[in-house]
Amino acid sequence: METGRWYRGIVVHGLQNGRKFGFPTANVQLYKPESFEKGVYACWVEVSNRLFKGMLYIGTRPTLDLTELSLEIHILDFDEDIYDMDISFVVVEKIRSEQKFPNIKELIQQVERDKEAIRNLLD
Repeated sequence: METGRWYRGIVVHGLQNGRKFGFPTANVQLYKPESFEKGVYACWVEVSNRLFKGMLYIGTRPTLDLTELSLEIHILDFDEDIYDMDISFVVVEKIRSEQKFPNIKELIQQVERDKEAIRNLLD
């Protein structure tokens, strides 16, 4: 994932796990396929010509025992239905690599810490 470069895609329906865990995400299908390093990234997200802070996750969700690669963004301070909409994002910095947690509770705790780190970084 190249920092400073804008990527574009469409928001598609996912498994809704992020929503269940308190972190709804926009699952993004890029218009131009790319290869990325798995992990959590701070990013800026553009939705309908508005800019938001975002927490980008690229990985296979190993804590949930899933194997399909997912690219999803939790948009901070945002609660709108954006399915089937075009969005763009730019990566600012990698926060951490993908990892498997022993349970969902520990995953959620780490995501909370990631979110706070990203908020501080982008403020």
